[in-house]
Amino acid sequence: MWTNHAIWLSRLQWNNFRIIYGNYRIVVRFKVVINSKILGMIGLRDGRLDRLKLMNDLSKEGYTYQQISTKLNEMGLTKVRTDTPYTKKDVSMGLMKYRRRMERYNKPIIESVKEELVVIPLYIREMYH
Repeated sequence: MWTNHAIWLSRLQWNNFRIIYGNYRIVVRFKVVINSKILGMIGLRDGRLDRLKLMNDLSKEGYTYQQISTKLNEMGLTKVRTDTPYTKKDVSMGLMKYRRRMERYNKPIIESVKEELVVIPLYIREMYH
């Protein structure tokens, strides 16, 4: 009988695959090691990230780097640090760095998976008393 639906769901999260089978308890343990660079990534400010997403979207639509730089300049957007108009090299380097960043963000690496099966005999004391 469930006393609280939220408590029951949280108990399910902590289940470590324990099964009672006859006079034995069978436990399956998994150890998974994942290497990821996501935690070490510094976030970009919203305006800068939006600008990079816009460049990426325009590139996916088929715009060349020169066309993207022209469009950004027509929109009145300037480079963040120098406050000068965009060139095609600025767009190409910005997109290259943005795409590398997204690749690191999306690719965690599973380094190892270990599985352990433990069989524990159960002692039933009530039967002998």
